[in-house]
Amino acid sequence: MGIYECGTLYNIALNELTPNPDQPRKVFSEYEIKNLADSINDKGLLQPILVKELEDGQIIIVSGERRFRAHQFLERETIPAWFTTGDAEELALVENLVREDLSAMETAEALKKLADRYGIESNKELGKIIGKAPNTVSEILSLNGLSENIRKKVLGDKRFALRELKKIATKSTPKAQEKLFTAYEAKIEAESLKKATRARLKRVDLHIKKIQSMQEYFTKMAADDKFQELSSLSNEMVDLKLSIENIIYKLIMLNSKIDASKVIKVPSDAISITKIEGKITSPAQHSE
Repeated sequence: MGIYECGTLYNIALNELTPNPDQPRKVFSEYEIKNLADSINDKGLLQPILVKELEDGQIIIVSGERRFRAHQFLERETIPAWFTTGDAEELALVENLVREDLSAMETAEALKKLADRYGIESNKELGKIIGKAPNTVSEILSLNGLSENIRKKVLGDKRFALRELKKIATKSTPKAQEKLFTAYEAKIEAESLKKATRARLKRVDLHIKKIQSMQEYFTKMAADDKFQELSSLSNEMVDLKLSIENIIYKLIMLNSKIDASKVIKVPSDAISITKIEGKITSPAQHSE
């Protein structure tokens, strides 16, 4: 295997690596790549990628393309990599399945491709490769019977469950599949909206609780008999006051009908909010 030894860790130049054309994962989220890049930049790469050297010297990525893309995003020159001699397509599929990284549709397409390439006709044999029961393999493969439009929509999206897509795939015509899929898609969107709403409410409740805790804390501080001993905190309290006023100012702007583009930006260390007869004024307006 060329100059590289199997099972040895190397730092490989990114420009020497080629993404695996048979990579089971077909969709890469830019948002996820950026988040991964931030994590790598903060904590370092926790797991090296897996690569294979071909007979012509080309080095392809067996698993870890997202980590590779994150390094590209960070403009790194090299990435830690393990070398393997196993079948690249099979290893990539198994690794992604073990980590539950693939959507149901990506799994179905990758399994079919693997079976076609090696002439595997038995679901039992395919099941041994990916660690699934033959009936589960059959259910996964049935998704390849979905209409092209549906396959495109669900590819790379793990919100669409195998059990639901399997039901849709049993319909004999694309029109019947589309009708059932439209209802399923609407259900998913409704659930996503509900979850997002609950998450926003939870954030609001969390902030309210924090504010209530602060109120209780400052009430106790004001009642402290030894309050005069805290005079050294004056500068910190002034900074805190300015931060709070800055937050209040932003909240008022968000909830007002004022054209944000016409609002004069006031330096954060000079913000002081006063409400007079329902109008909001800033220090700049006071000084006029």
